[in-house]
Amino acid sequence: MTFFTSANKDKNKFFIILFLLILLLIIKYYQAIEYYNKEKYFFFEKNQEELNYCTNYGLMIYEYHNRKNIGNIGDYIQSLAALQYLPKNCKPYFVDRDTIQFYNGSKVKLIMNSWNEIAKGNKHISNQIIPIFISYHISNPKGLSSIYLKNLGNFSPIGCRDTNTRDELIKYGIKAYFSSCLTTTLDIDYSVYKKEKTNDIIFTDFRFGDYSPADNYILSLKTYNFNNIINITHIYNLNLTHIERFKLAKKLLVKYARAKLVITTRLHAALPCLALNTPVILVNKKFDIRFSGLYKFLNTIGRNEENKFEIKVNVDNKGFIYNFKEYFNYAIKLKKTLKNF
Repeated sequence: MTFFTSANKDKNKFFIILFLLILLLIIKYYQAIEYYNKEKYFFFEKNQEELNYCTNYGLMIYEYHNRKNIGNIGDYIQSLAALQYLPKNCKPYFVDRDTIQFYNGSKVKLIMNSWNEIAKGNKHISNQIIPIFISYHISNPKGLSSIYLKNLGNFSPIGCRDTNTRDELIKYGIKAYFSSCLTTTLDIDYSVYKKEKTNDIIFTDFRFGDYSPADNYILSLKTYNFNNIINITHIYNLNLTHIERFKLAKKLLVKYARAKLVITTRLHAALPCLALNTPVILVNKKFDIRFSGLYKFLNTIGRNEENKFEIKVNVDNKGFIYNFKEYFNYAIKLKKTLKNF
């Protein structure tokens, strides 16, 4: 009797282990399918001649008319955030941010999540564009022309990436609110990559020796090995085509998704890391008004919104950094706003 009981137990154990192995294989299979399907999403990784245009959808690109040689790939990371809400398996019409008032292509809906310097005399937007103003930043909000303000007011309320843009627009009598940045929703297309975590520690446009208060704190983090740092920059050569720029932006997002820790001076390295659940520290030597309202979302070393030096970093009892979650409710609202875009 004891023999049969023991045999039954072994048999049951065998079937439990077999069941768990089959379940694991099924999970891995669907993860592989999910990964493959995500890869198929990206229009810029396909043969452009074989793709049709997305009917009525535009996507922001950047010609940088006032720059000679270099651009900031953070702009294209913002466009990849917008791309998540566009139809798949087609290519959007490109709209240049800096000449948006002169756009005369097919009529398109356009997510306006970008940094903007409003040139004198700018009427702001082409009649061929149906804009949705969300995560919108104006670098020179003081002294805007009445014609620009009237045009902008027609599309209110304006979702502003930062509280400074919001406050300045409200002073002009335009309805505006703080929407946060659309890059905090990049988990939609890129969370699949965080399943392949590495031990990579990435410094993006930050180097030891740049800012001693940051150096001292970072080196005090004994849980991390800073002997093999991967250095990344968001600066790129303007010789790259727009397709190549999108590919580069995606490549960086995949690196951020898989990293163990990212330390950066770049807003559009830091904010995507929140969405991708990658621990991140933003280093800022001086307060940057572009970041107003966003500092509270991030681990930071440097000048805060009161222009006071501060080290504000979440560290658990094992010495590992973890991100603040204050961004999350804003990200949910952004997704809801653009769900039916």
